Amino acid sequence: MRFALSPAAAILLFGAACQPPPPAGLTDQDRAAINQKTEEFTKGLNARDWAGVVNGYYTEDAVMMPSNGPSVSGRAGIQAWMASYPPFSDFASRTVEIEGSGSTAYVVGRYALKVMPPGGAPVADSGKYLEIWKKGEDGSWRVARDIFNSDVPMPMPAPADSTVKKPAPKRK
Repeated sequence: MRFALSPAAAILLFGAACQPPPPAGLTDQDRAAINQKTEEFTKGLNARDWAGVVNGYYTEDAVMMPSNGPSVSGRAGIQAWMASYPPFSDFASRTVEIEGSGSTAYVVGRYALKVMPPGGAPVADSGKYLEIWKKGEDGSWRVARDIFNSDVPMPMPAPADSTVKKPAPKRK
C-alpha cells in the first residue's frame, strides 16, 4: 500500500514544522532576578530613595495605576507621585506568584505599610498588587505596568447630626 500526501496536507505539515517553538517559561534565574528587584524596591521605598526606586524598578514608559487616583505614566511621573505620597513607615511586600514566558512576566503580591496622614493618627494599610515585567535587551527585568489597591475600606464620613437645629427659612 502506498501513501500519498495531498499538496494541501504537505503545506500544512511543512508550515507546522517551520513554526518557531513557543517561548520558554521563566527560568529560576528570571524568578530570582525579579525577587531581588522586589527586595530592592522595598528597601528603597523605606529609605525614601524615589529616584533609585524608579530608575531601578520601572521601564522608561511604565504606567502605575494606584488606588483612588489616576494612572501615572513614565519614570518622572511615577517619581513625582511617590514623592507626593503621605509619609509612611514599615513598608513590606511579599511575592505570591511569578509566571510568564520569554521576556514577559507577571507578579502577584501583597503589601502592607503604616501611613501617617498629616495631623492624623497612623493608619495601617494592606493590599495586593499585579505587575507586568519586561526583560530588557541587557537581560534586566523591570516593571512596565503596576496596579495596586488596598484591602482596607475607605473611611466613611460621619452621619449628619440630626439634632442640629436648621435655620428657619427667610420670609419674603
